[in-house]
Amino acid sequence: MKVSTGSGVWSRISPLTLRRWKSFFRQKRAWFGLSGFLLVFCFSMTAEIWSNSKPLLLKREGVWYFPALKQYTAETFGITDSFVVDYRELVKAESGSGKVSYALFPLNPWDPFEQTSDVMTGPSSSHWLGTDSLGRDVAARLMYGLRVSLSYGILFWLACFFIGIIVGSVQGYFAGRLDFFTERVKELIEILPFLSVVILINGLMKSDSFWVTLMVVVLLSWVGIASQLRAQVLSIRNREYCEAARAAGARNARIIFTHVLPNALTPILTLTPFTISGGITTLAVLDYLGFGLSPPTPSLGELLSQGRAYIQNAPWLLIAPTVSLSWLLISINLVGEALRQAFDPRR
Repeated sequence: MKVSTGSGVWSRISPLTLRRWKSFFRQKRAWFGLSGFLLVFCFSMTAEIWSNSKPLLLKREGVWYFPALKQYTAETFGITDSFVVDYRELVKAESGSGKVSYALFPLNPWDPFEQTSDVMTGPSSSHWLGTDSLGRDVAARLMYGLRVSLSYGILFWLACFFIGIIVGSVQGYFAGRLDFFTERVKELIEILPFLSVVILINGLMKSDSFWVTLMVVVLLSWVGIASQLRAQVLSIRNREYCEAARAAGARNARIIFTHVLPNALTPILTLTPFTISGGITTLAVLDYLGFGLSPPTPSLGELLSQGRAYIQNAPWLLIAPTVSLSWLLISINLVGEALRQAFDPRR
């Protein structure tokens, strides 16, 4: 019997699903995890506003500029001897003459690539978390590095789920020889030494770009999602409502997308936080080993590698990324554990 839960979109959600989501939000660890994750997500995705060597607002000769959010050429400010605008020098030189009447810099006035003369200095009012071996601000690199890690983790999750859902649904629904062949391919991928293969492929392709690294890791990581979905589809494809749809003349694609996937995806969605944290961890490990993203890309793994190398002379290089990475992974895993408990079919 169908129970009405209201109007609009809420009426389309089953009472069981609503109970599960209510159970999720009743858990304290769900709120702690979501709060920790959203805090890191919001600050890292808006890193230009919080940490940048360019001003957020600049009023010059009565015209407003937004250098932190928009790229301006040197010619815009009448600079002919350089292709790059040093906004600190520009504000300092033109404030006295009245050309620049207002300049608002971010709270942390450093970008992640800027090298200073303050090499390996500890935390101070100028550099909140100190500087690294090249004089770059650790707080800036940490904030931008978290954004790279989060972007990588989310794209890793989307790509793995996209491939896994397609392969798992087709494999489970049609079964037979297709299922047998696909299982052998998955077994082959699973027995490959993951890190060794990723490092080897990156070396052969002579590329350490964000997208190439993501593509290689995804091609070796979708198997678990596909296997989980295959098991769900196998248990659903012969149920009464699927048989009724076949008897009514519905095509296989319609049955899969209308009847099978909506009922098979719910348990798979509980793997989302763990997949994201797995992508973040993988990138950190690759960067730590030197086989991840190319320098000078801000990276948690690269900061951890520097921290290990200079642990006696500059412990802040290890403490900052370790605490940040631990905070992020714990927050995501708390959400995952809360989802798993709320959507557990035995409850």
